Amino acid sequence: MTRTPKKVAKYEPPDFVHAKKKKAKKKPAPKPKKKTITHTDDGVPIVNASMAQIRKGLSGKASTQLVRIPQVAERSKFYVEAAEIIAERESHALPYHGGRMWKVDVRLSDDKGAYGDNCKGKGRRSNDNDDEDGQKKKKTNYNALTPLFRWYRGKLELATLPHILEGIEEVEHKTQKAKWARGLNNVDVSDEESSDDEDWDDDKYIPETEKNFTMEISNLTTSAYEDSSHPLPDIRRTWISPDMQRFQSRKSAMAHAEKLTKKDLLIDKVMFGVGHNGVRLRPVKPTRKLALEAGEARFVRDGLWIVGQEEMWIAKRREIYVKKQEKRLKSEEQEQQQQEDTKEEDSTMAEEGEEANEATTASDEMKPNLAKSEDEEVAATSDEAKGGVDTQAAGQKVEGVVAVSSEEVEKVAIAESGNTGLLNGAVTVDSIDKSSPPTGNGNQDESKTITPVESDASTGDAPASTATPTADQQPKEDPPTKPKRIVRAPGTRPPPPFVPSTHYCLNQAQIDKCNVACTEHFEKVMDTVKARSLYHELADGFDVMRERGRGRYDMELSAFDTSEFSFLTDTKKAAWMPIIHKILGEDALLIHKGCFLSLPGSETQVYHQDGLHLNKKVHKPCHAVNVFIPLVDMDMSNGPTEFCLGTHYLGRENFCKEMVYTPCVTAGTPIIFDYRLGHRGLKNFSEDSRPVVYLTYSAVKSGKEFRDEVNFSRKRYKKLGDFVEKRLPRGERLKKRRKVTTGVASAAATTEIGVGSVVDVESRMWPGINKPGGVGRVTKVHAPEGPEIEGFVKKYDITYVLGGSEEKVEEEYVSLCLDD
Repeated sequence: MTRTPKKVAKYEPPDFVHAKKKKAKKKPAPKPKKKTITHTDDGVPIVNASMAQIRKGLSGKASTQLVRIPQVAERSKFYVEAAEIIAERESHALPYHGGRMWKVDVRLSDDKGAYGDNCKGKGRRSNDNDDEDGQKKKKTNYNALTPLFRWYRGKLELATLPHILEGIEEVEHKTQKAKWARGLNNVDVSDEESSDDEDWDDDKYIPETEKNFTMEISNLTTSAYEDSSHPLPDIRRTWISPDMQRFQSRKSAMAHAEKLTKKDLLIDKVMFGVGHNGVRLRPVKPTRKLALEAGEARFVRDGLWIVGQEEMWIAKRREIYVKKQEKRLKSEEQEQQQQEDTKEEDSTMAEEGEEANEATTASDEMKPNLAKSEDEEVAATSDEAKGGVDTQAAGQKVEGVVAVSSEEVEKVAIAESGNTGLLNGAVTVDSIDKSSPPTGNGNQDESKTITPVESDASTGDAPASTATPTADQQPKEDPPTKPKRIVRAPGTRPPPPFVPSTHYCLNQAQIDKCNVACTEHFEKVMDTVKARSLYHELADGFDVMRERGRGRYDMELSAFDTSEFSFLTDTKKAAWMPIIHKILGEDALLIHKGCFLSLPGSETQVYHQDGLHLNKKVHKPCHAVNVFIPLVDMDMSNGPTEFCLGTHYLGRENFCKEMVYTPCVTAGTPIIFDYRLGHRGLKNFSEDSRPVVYLTYSAVKSGKEFRDEVNFSRKRYKKLGDFVEKRLPRGERLKKRRKVTTGVASAAATTEIGVGSVVDVESRMWPGINKPGGVGRVTKVHAPEGPEIEGFVKKYDITYVLGGSEEKVEEEYVSLCLDD
C-alpha cells in the first residue's frame, strides 16, 4: 500500500514582514575624475616630469613650460637646493660682525610631505610628528597641488625662487660690509692723496667677497608666482647672529644687526681710527671711559682685550699724518709763492703804467711853464744889468723849479718807484740827483717838497721850502700790535703730542722682579731634577712645574704668594683690575697664578682652549679670563701667543686661519682673553727665553666661583719636594776642593801638576756619566804649547792606582794629592 505524502502548507510571513522588503543594493556612483590643470592662470602650459627627464635634463622647448614633480623624494632634493640658496642670500643681506657672517637655517616643505633644509646631517623628516621648534606639522594632503618648477640651464629648480630672493630685504651698511670684505690694509678709493708709503697695517679680517644672489625674473617665473592653483612652498627661517643669538623673524634679526653694527663702528673708531663712513680719523688719544667701552665691546665680540690697543694705531697714523701735512704745506707754499709772484708782476706793471701816465701829464703841464720861464729869464737878464740881487735869487729859484718839474721829476719817479715819498704824488729834493746846483737861499741841507700844485709855474709863485718838523709836529709812532694768530688751512694743523698710557701695565722694577723670580724658580727645579735623576718624571709634570710642549714649562711660584708680589695677586692693587671688573664684575676672584717659560728653540704648541663651555646647549657670557703679562718685548721671533678670534662662541671653536691674530706688545703690557678662546704659543726662534706671567680670574655667581680641576689639580701631578741647594759654579767648586791649611795651600800653589804627579780625581756620578774617580798618576798633559790661550781648559790622562785609566779629564775635577 502506497503512502501518499501530505501536502505541507506553504509558510506565509505575517503582514508586517512584507512591509520590510530588502532594498536592492545600488551600485556606487562613479567618482568624478580629478580635474587635471594643464595651464596656469596666464595660460602657461604645465607638464609632469618623469624620472628620466629629471635625471637627464631637458632643454629647448621645455624652457617655455612649467613642471610638476610628483615624486616626494625628488621634490625634497630640489627643496634642499633652494634652501641653501635662500640661506646664503639671507646671510649676505645682513652685515658682518667681527669678520663673521650671520647663519640662517631655512626649511622648505609642501602639503604632500616633501621637506628639505640647508642643515647638513639632517635628512627628510616627513614621518616626524613635530618640527624642531616644537610646532605640530601639517597633515599630509595628497589631493593638494605641489609648487611648480622650471627648466633653467638644463636643470630643474623652484620656479618661484627668483621672487623669493627678491623679497629679501638687505640692511644698508655697504661701507661697513665693503670694509670687512676689503680689509683695512687697502687704501680707501676716495683718498686720492694716499700712497703706498702711507698705508698702515691694522689687523683685520678678510672674509670672502660678496656674491651676487639675484636671479633672472621672467614671464615663466611670474606666472608660477601669481598662479592661484599651485601654492608656494612653506618657508621657515631661523636667523643665528654672529654672537649666537637666535631669531624667528627678520624684523628682530635686523634690529639686532643694527646693534651689532653700532658696536663694530665703535670698535673701528676707537681701536683702529676709522670713522663711520670709512674715513681715517686724526690721531687723537681717546678718553679712558671710551677706551673701556670699546674694549669691552671687542672682548665680547673677539674674546680678546689688549691693554693699550686703542693707542696702537695712533703712533703710526701720526707719522702718516705728519707726512701728509708736509706735502700739503709744501703745495700751499708753492701756491702762495706763485700768487705773490703774480701779484708783484701785476703791481709792477700797474705802477709802471701809472708812472708813465704821470710823467706824460707832468710834461704836458710843464710846456706852458717853460715858455713863461723863458720870458722871465729875458726880464731877469735886463734886471741883472741893474744889479738886482733879489731878482737874481728869484731867477735861480725859478730855474731850479723848472729843472725839477721837467726832467728830474721823471728820472726820480722811474729810479725810485715804490718809495714812500712818491705815494701821494710828492717828490723831495733830497731824492733828486745831488749834482744839481743848490739854491741861493743857503738852506742846502733842508728837505724841500714839490707837489704838482706848487710846481705849477702858471701861478707865478716859487715853490716854498719845507722846514724840518718840530718835536710837536713829528708824527706819533703806532703802538706795537699783537702777533697775529696763525690760521692754518684745513688738514695742516699738526696732531697733538702722543704719550703712550701705562696706567694698566707693570713698571720696569716690577718686570725685573718677576723676571728674576721666574728664572730662579726654573733653575731650582732643574737642579733638583738633575740631582735626583727625575728626568722621566719631568715629562709627567710636578706640582711646581709641568711641561706644556717641547721646551715650554708651566711653573707655580711660591714667591708669588708673598707680600713682595702683591702688585700681582692683590685684587685691590693690580693695575689691570678695572678691566677685569668690567668683564667679570666687581666680585671677580684670582683662582690661579704662575709663569710660562718658553726656552730657545721651543716648538709651536698645538691649538687648544684652556677651558670648555659650562653649558653645551646655549652660549653663556664669559665666566673666567686669563691675563698674560710678558716680561720681555714680544715679536715674531721669540714665540708670541697666537689667538683665533671669535672661537670663544659655542659651536665656533674650530681653528680659522682668516681669524688669526698675534699681538706683539712691549714688556709689562697685559693681554686679557676669554678662558674659552682658542690659542697657541708659536716657536721661539730667538736665543733668549720668553717668560710670561699669567693670572686666572673667575666670576663669582651664586656665591660659587669657577675652578679648573683639570689644568690646576695638585692631585694630578707628583710632588717634587724640597729644592736641593744650588750647585756652585765650576770655578767655585774648584776653589772649595783646593781649600786646605795655609801651609799646604802655599805648597800646592807652588807645585804644578805635570806628568808623574799623583792626583786625586773627583767622582762624577750623574745620569749618563759613571766615573768613580780616585787616586792616580798623570801620564799626559793636554795643554797648548807656548802662551796660554784664553778659554782653553787643560786636560789630563790618568792611570789609577787601583786599576784602570781615563783620558782627557778636565782640570776642575783634578787636584794635586799632597799626602804622597
